Amino acid sequence: MTRLILATALALCGTLLQADGLTDLKAALKALPQAPKVRVHIEEESREFEGGKDRLERRTVRLEDGPEGAKILEDSRPVAPAKKSNPGAATGRKGESSFQGILHPAVALLEQLDKARLVEEKPETREGKPARRLNLVMDLALDAEAKATLKKATHEATVWIGADGVPLAMDQRIEIKARVLLVASVWTKVNIHIRYQLNQGRLLVLEERSDVQGSAVGKSFSAQETIRCSVLP
Repeated sequence: MTRLILATALALCGTLLQADGLTDLKAALKALPQAPKVRVHIEEESREFEGGKDRLERRTVRLEDGPEGAKILEDSRPVAPAKKSNPGAATGRKGESSFQGILHPAVALLEQLDKARLVEEKPETREGKPARRLNLVMDLALDAEAKATLKKATHEATVWIGADGVPLAMDQRIEIKARVLLVASVWTKVNIHIRYQLNQGRLLVLEERSDVQGSAVGKSFSAQETIRCSVLP
């Protein structure tokens, strides 16, 4: 009987001391191995509407990324001409840095989670596999001048993680209302949905969709962007 009571007490202590989902997520991101070399195909589509004008842009890129950095192999966007003062600038395509969030999402995610607060954690099933849903309150990195104009500022996120703590998907909701020059008002709502993928232990974004709605000084604007990333053999 004594052994049974002791075993039960130890099991209970283990449960109480178990890390929460946010801690598990951070640990899993930090434990990811060094990113191996990978070749990917990226499709990007963006649409902006402002002042009665609708602008649509599409771009496809094939690039290689590894320890030595990213290199664009093919790009549907024309190469910008080199400046005379720097003729060597035309030797390679620009824009690799714009895909760092797709190729290395763990870096940015860890920064966002640094001051995040876990408000709810629930078990769920996602794509037929056990997962945990984490509801978080995120920190908005705003300077003192920007904070002085705010009427409302919220940044919330929902993250789904697998049994190993690695993120499966993430939804972010940002809303900002401010007053500028005492009379003009500005408001913005941003919704971001991200799905992740693992390739040889490397975390990549599978799809990222963002939707922005807002108004500034009486003029409304909106923008949508979708980026999809597929690994090439």
